[in-house]
Amino acid sequence: MAEIAGNSGSVTYAAGYTTNAHAWRITDGGVVWDRTPFGPTGNARVRAFGVADWSGEYRCWLPGTLNTDLTLAGGFYSTNAHSYSITVTSEDLPTTPFGVDYVTRIAGLNEASGSYACYIDSGVALPQRGSTDTLTLTLDVGLTYSFNILVESVDVGVAADGGEREITVNFQSTGDITEGAVPIISTTGAATFVAQGARQYSGTILVTSIGISMTAERDAAEYTIGFVGDGDLVAA
Repeated sequence: MAEIAGNSGSVTYAAGYTTNAHAWRITDGGVVWDRTPFGPTGNARVRAFGVADWSGEYRCWLPGTLNTDLTLAGGFYSTNAHSYSITVTSEDLPTTPFGVDYVTRIAGLNEASGSYACYIDSGVALPQRGSTDTLTLTLDVGLTYSFNILVESVDVGVAADGGEREITVNFQSTGDITEGAVPIISTTGAATFVAQGARQYSGTILVTSIGISMTAERDAAEYTIGFVGDGDLVAA
């Protein structure tokens, strides 16, 4: 037996962000077809493996020199922001033809959604749903996201003991999403996921989701990059 320690792993993806990668997971599966004929031998079902399909995610710590900032160009409420969770997603559209043993894909439409929380400021008017604004998320030098948001809902709470005194803004994107030097949504390219040494998976991935989370305490400061396979997965 030669169990791995876990810290020997790595992620390589030339078309996207892998700085400070610290975890990965892949699910390699597909469709099992029932091929049971009349009068099967032993009165038992017969099965065959169909088209293979795989997906997964990898996670990266955000930079250690964090200079995180969340701003809204039009002035919608972002005063005293202290946490956020944002997900950028891309549709994946099948392109699998007859005669292949694995699913192939191309990228479809992109969108973003999420929420951020702010401590209430007595000098700023309370916000309302239905507003639009441009959100810019600056994680570090060059690490930015910018897109127009539509405020879906606003949750506000106040309690005498100070246990509630914040605003949570929930939003969806509308229009284009601009990224700067970050994991690029809907990119595709070769990737390798190493467990240890020669023990690895490799194949072409299509990035379908990017999750970004942050708190003022920085206890959840990471990217989660979700992907689907575009073609075969090779194990070693």
